[in-house]
Amino acid sequence: MNNIHRLTVATILFLSSFSTMAQIVTAVDSTIEGAEKKILTMATKEGKSYEILGASFKNRVYMTAELTPVNKK
Repeated sequence: MNNIHRLTVATILFLSSFSTMAQIVTAVDSTIEGAEKKILTMATKEGKSYEILGASFKNRVYMTAELTPVNKK
């Protein structure tokens, strides 16, 4: 029973530290510029920077990006 408790705590700590590093978001719009603007808005709202991972067009633009914390020096 004690091992299960330790494993649960270790898993929670690992996942919580990983989730603060990066976040994947998606946006859908009729144009590439519109989709990127939506991602920029999400990043700005959370105080993060973004990197576009990919985009596809099937009657609309589907864009995926990774939000990462801004390095303040």
